[in-house]
Amino acid sequence: MIDNVEINNFRGIQHGKIDGLSRVNLFFGKNNCGKSSLLEAIFLVCGQSNPLLPASINAMRAYTNLTEDDIHCFFYQMDSSRKIQIAINGSQERRLAINCFRETTSMGADNVSTEMSYHFGLRMEYNTRDGEYSSEVLYDVGGANMVGQKPQVDSRYTEKLKCVYLSPRYDSAASVEGLQNIIMNKDEDFLVEALQVLEPGANNPVFMDNMMFVDVGLPQRIPINLMGDGVRKIVSFLTSIYQCKGGVVLIDELSNGFHYSVMKPMWEVVIRAAIRNDVQVFATTHDVDSIKGLQGAAQNVKSVDGAEVASGYKLQKVTGDELKSYRYSVGQLGYAIEQELEIR
Repeated sequence: MIDNVEINNFRGIQHGKIDGLSRVNLFFGKNNCGKSSLLEAIFLVCGQSNPLLPASINAMRAYTNLTEDDIHCFFYQMDSSRKIQIAINGSQERRLAINCFRETTSMGADNVSTEMSYHFGLRMEYNTRDGEYSSEVLYDVGGANMVGQKPQVDSRYTEKLKCVYLSPRYDSAASVEGLQNIIMNKDEDFLVEALQVLEPGANNPVFMDNMMFVDVGLPQRIPINLMGDGVRKIVSFLTSIYQCKGGVVLIDELSNGFHYSVMKPMWEVVIRAAIRNDVQVFATTHDVDSIKGLQGAAQNVKSVDGAEVASGYKLQKVTGDELKSYRYSVGQLGYAIEQELEIR
């Protein structure tokens, strides 16, 4: 479990620290307050040995350019002289620093460049309780400004922490491999409970031709891909949690695609799944109904160890682009909801 996370010089966050994290954590606040950047920072430190992750988080925002300026966008105010620093503490303790570099790779006759070629890249220096390591990715620029990625990873380090990031643009068709594992392991009830939140008659899921089919009372089972965005999205939540046993699942804009009336039972399914699979969940929302749903659900679900199962955090940017967080326990979430309604 991650107890706290600290971020320096990442995207629009000069500094931020979030304390008192629970099994399930919901971040809310105004647009551009740093919610998505916070999830991305957690994603980077959870996969700190993979130097391709920074480019992948841009891709999840539907941005795939890899120019030098695009790489600088990871850094606060595009100032790559200030290294990115991300740290988490708890049963997981990690420190990640990301630096940018640029080097000339070829010269012309007598060291006079005829067509200068160079590479730039990101170097990820990280440590755990086991030691210190380093990986990097080179973005080689050649003719016609074509860019190629060349990762160089530290062979001494093996990543043991599983982490999945579900972005708002995530294809909510559930993971084929994950669905296959659930059904092969006879854990269908794990999915049926989630499906019945949105489709009460759903039952008896089967897996055929790389697709899950569900009985909804019609003459034939139907594929979940035809059951609407909400069904596909909640199945993707459950599949990710199932695949990340002992790990972390990050969900950006969790409430997208759900009617307000299903938020409470949806949260109950997610919380129980997180407890059952020993997964820590971090989610963001801009929707008051998500906060209400979390409060109602968390009051109905008890953790195994008696610890508080969920918390809410209002995020706010203050002077100097510091990310401030205001933590609300389950009992205090009602006050947070009142505040949000008053702001509106």
